[in-house]
Amino acid sequence: MEHRIDKYILERLEELNWFDKTLVDKSEISKGQISKLKKGLVERLTAETFYKIYTAFGDLCSKASKIVYPTLDFKINKYVAPERSDFGQFMLQFEESKNSPEEVATKTGIDDERIKEIYFRRGALEAYELLLIEKAVGKNPGELFEAFFGQKK
Repeated sequence: MEHRIDKYILERLEELNWFDKTLVDKSEISKGQISKLKKGLVERLTAETFYKIYTAFGDLCSKASKIVYPTLDFKINKYVAPERSDFGQFMLQFEESKNSPEEVATKTGIDDERIKEIYFRRGALEAYELLLIEKAVGKNPGELFEAFFGQKK
Protein backbone atom coordinates (compact mmCIF):
# COMPACT_ATOMS: atom_id res chain seq x y z
CA MET A 1 0.00 0.00 0.00
CA GLU A 2 1.46 3.32 -1.07
CA HIS A 3 1.82 5.89 1.69
CA ARG A 4 2.64 9.58 1.86
CA ILE A 5 4.39 9.80 5.21
CA ASP A 6 6.96 12.08 3.55
CA LYS A 7 4.27 14.64 2.68
CA TYR A 8 2.75 14.42 6.15
CA ILE A 9 6.09 14.93 7.93
CA LEU A 10 7.14 17.81 5.69
CA GLU A 11 3.79 19.59 6.06
CA ARG A 12 3.65 19.19 9.84
CA LEU A 13 7.28 20.25 10.36
CA GLU A 14 6.59 23.40 8.40
CA GLU A 15 3.23 24.10 10.12
CA LEU A 16 4.77 23.68 13.57
CA ASN A 17 8.02 25.41 12.60
CA TRP A 18 9.97 22.42 13.90
CA PHE A 19 13.41 21.17 12.98
CA ASP A 20 13.99 17.47 12.43
CA LYS A 21 15.61 17.28 15.87
CA THR A 22 12.32 18.16 17.58
CA LEU A 23 10.57 15.31 15.76
CA VAL A 24 13.44 12.94 16.56
CA ASP A 25 13.23 13.83 20.26
CA LYS A 26 9.44 13.64 20.48
CA SER A 27 9.02 10.48 18.39
CA GLU A 28 12.11 8.63 19.60
CA ILE A 29 12.79 7.67 15.99
CA SER A 30 16.40 8.01 14.86
CA LYS A 31 17.54 11.00 12.83
CA GLY A 32 18.50 8.68 9.98
CA GLN A 33 15.08 7.04 9.91
CA ILE A 34 13.30 10.43 10.00
CA SER A 35 15.48 11.53 7.08
CA LYS A 36 14.55 8.42 5.07
CA LEU A 37 10.85 8.91 5.86
CA LYS A 38 10.98 12.58 4.80
CA LYS A 39 12.64 11.67 1.52
CA GLY A 40 10.09 8.96 0.73
CA LEU A 41 12.71 6.22 0.91
CA VAL A 42 10.73 3.91 3.22
CA GLU A 43 8.54 1.52 1.26
CA ARG A 44 6.69 -0.13 4.14
CA LEU A 45 5.38 2.15 6.88
CA THR A 46 5.06 0.17 10.10
CA ALA A 47 2.15 0.81 12.40
CA GLU A 48 4.53 1.64 15.25
CA THR A 49 6.44 4.23 13.23
CA PHE A 50 3.18 5.82 12.06
CA TYR A 51 1.93 5.93 15.66
CA LYS A 52 5.14 7.50 16.96
CA ILE A 53 5.08 10.18 14.28
CA TYR A 54 1.46 11.28 14.55
CA THR A 55 1.57 11.27 18.36
CA ALA A 56 4.82 13.25 18.32
CA PHE A 57 3.03 15.90 16.28
CA GLY A 58 0.10 15.78 18.70
CA ASP A 59 -2.27 14.71 15.94
CA LEU A 60 -5.17 12.30 15.90
CA CYS A 61 -4.76 9.13 13.90
CA SER A 62 -7.74 10.09 11.73
CA LYS A 63 -6.08 13.36 10.67
CA ALA A 64 -2.73 11.74 9.90
CA SER A 65 -4.22 8.76 8.06
CA LYS A 66 -6.12 11.02 5.62
CA ILE A 67 -2.83 12.61 4.56
CA VAL A 68 -0.66 9.50 4.69
CA TYR A 69 -3.19 7.19 2.99
CA PRO A 70 -5.37 9.43 0.81
CA THR A 71 -6.52 6.52 -1.37
CA LEU A 72 -7.07 3.90 1.34
CA ASP A 73 -10.53 2.38 0.91
CA PHE A 74 -12.11 1.78 4.31
CA LYS A 75 -14.93 -0.29 2.84
CA ILE A 76 -15.24 -3.37 5.02
CA ASN A 77 -16.42 -6.61 3.47
CA LYS A 78 -19.20 -8.65 5.02
CA TYR A 79 -18.04 -11.82 6.69
CA VAL A 80 -20.13 -14.87 5.86
CA ALA A 81 -19.19 -17.97 7.83
CA PRO A 82 -18.67 -21.09 5.74
CA GLU A 83 -21.61 -23.45 5.53
CA ARG A 84 -21.54 -26.10 8.23
CA SER A 85 -22.43 -29.76 8.39
CA ASP A 86 -25.02 -30.98 10.90
CA PHE A 87 -22.25 -31.55 13.41
CA GLY A 88 -20.80 -28.11 12.72
CA GLN A 89 -24.22 -26.58 13.37
CA PHE A 90 -24.49 -28.53 16.62
CA MET A 91 -21.05 -27.30 17.75
CA LEU A 92 -22.02 -23.64 17.25
CA GLN A 93 -23.56 -23.67 20.74
CA PHE A 94 -20.12 -24.23 22.25
CA GLU A 95 -18.23 -21.65 20.22
CA GLU A 96 -17.35 -18.16 21.32
CA SER A 97 -15.67 -16.33 18.50
CA LYS A 98 -15.68 -12.70 17.51
CA ASN A 99 -13.23 -10.97 15.22
CA SER A 100 -11.26 -14.14 14.52
CA PRO A 101 -8.25 -13.82 12.22
CA GLU A 102 -10.30 -15.41 9.42
CA GLU A 103 -13.13 -12.93 9.93
CA VAL A 104 -10.75 -9.96 10.05
CA ALA A 105 -9.01 -11.16 6.87
CA THR A 106 -12.34 -11.36 5.05
CA LYS A 107 -13.58 -8.00 6.31
CA THR A 108 -10.35 -6.11 5.55
CA GLY A 109 -9.38 -7.86 2.33
CA ILE A 110 -5.95 -8.57 3.81
CA ASP A 111 -4.74 -11.95 2.59
CA ASP A 112 -5.23 -14.88 5.02
CA GLU A 113 -1.51 -15.68 4.98
CA ARG A 114 -0.61 -12.08 5.79
CA ILE A 115 -3.09 -12.05 8.69
CA LYS A 116 -1.54 -15.26 10.02
CA GLU A 117 1.92 -13.72 9.71
CA ILE A 118 1.00 -10.64 11.76
CA TYR A 119 -1.17 -12.53 14.28
CA PHE A 120 0.96 -15.61 14.87
CA ARG A 121 4.48 -14.85 13.71
CA ARG A 122 6.73 -11.81 13.78
CA GLY A 123 5.44 -10.00 10.71
CA ALA A 124 5.80 -6.23 11.06
CA LEU A 125 2.32 -4.76 11.13
CA GLU A 126 1.94 -1.99 8.57
CA ALA A 127 0.03 1.16 9.44
CA TYR A 128 -2.65 0.72 6.77
CA GLU A 129 -3.27 -2.85 7.96
CA LEU A 130 -3.95 -1.70 11.51
CA LEU A 131 -6.21 1.08 10.21
CA LEU A 132 -8.25 -1.53 8.32
CA ILE A 133 -8.27 -3.92 11.29
CA GLU A 134 -9.55 -1.13 13.55
CA LYS A 135 -12.43 -0.54 11.15
CA ALA A 136 -13.17 -4.27 10.86
CA VAL A 137 -13.45 -4.76 14.62
CA GLY A 138 -15.50 -1.61 15.17
CA LYS A 139 -12.84 0.62 16.72
CA ASN A 140 -12.21 4.30 16.03
CA PRO A 141 -9.09 5.34 14.08
CA GLY A 142 -6.13 5.29 16.46
CA GLU A 143 -7.87 3.29 19.19
CA LEU A 144 -5.89 0.09 18.62
CA PHE A 145 -2.72 2.08 17.87
CA GLU A 146 -2.99 3.69 21.31
CA ALA A 147 -3.99 0.48 23.07
CA PHE A 148 -1.10 -1.49 21.57
CA PHE A 149 1.73 1.03 21.12
CA GLY A 150 0.75 3.44 23.88
CA GLN A 151 1.43 0.75 26.47
CA LYS A 152 5.02 0.43 25.22
CA LYS A 153 5.93 4.00 26.20
